[in-house]
Amino acid sequence: MAQERKENRNALRSKRLIKEAFLELIQEKPVSKITVTEIIRLADINRSTFYAHYPDVYGVLEAFEDDTVDKLMSILTDFDYKNFFSNPLPLLLRINRYIDENLELYQTLIKQNGADSVFRKLHNTFIEYMRNSSDIPEEFKSSAMFEIRIHFFAGGILSLYKNWLMGDIQSELNDISLDVAKILKESSKELMG
Repeated sequence: MAQERKENRNALRSKRLIKEAFLELIQEKPVSKITVTEIIRLADINRSTFYAHYPDVYGVLEAFEDDTVDKLMSILTDFDYKNFFSNPLPLLLRINRYIDENLELYQTLIKQNGADSVFRKLHNTFIEYMRNSSDIPEEFKSSAMFEIRIHFFAGGILSLYKNWLMGDIQSELNDISLDVAKILKESSKELMG
């Protein structure tokens, strides 16, 4: 048991070192120009340790994407959706806090490759959660309008976050969330009467 914990700690430490090295390198060059050799030198680990955890450099990038999706799922799971469309602000503010905690990472990744893959994963995750796991009434979920609205909301808010991270939108993130919340409240009044 003690040996297993030590191996687990070593694996976690190795992954952390690899991710830290990757983050340092991605600030200097595009992902496509980063090599495994550069990562292992910077992380001060051997090649077999790297390959025990990741198939290649893009595997490290995918790990960041998966971590982001997992965190979004955690936020969604903890959130009460009973009044989501009439009061989305609490969810948006929780997402904002998470982005603030990882701001440098997301700004770097988005400026490097647009992060299209992670945004696609986030979009699909949010849509599936809203369809299957939320507390929104089933009669509303079965309407065509619901499908349109969740796709519109997921795509719109993710686009806002992406453009904000790229520096294309100069507003504060919380101000953007307040505006989005107002739009969704007005929209929900019309739809749910």
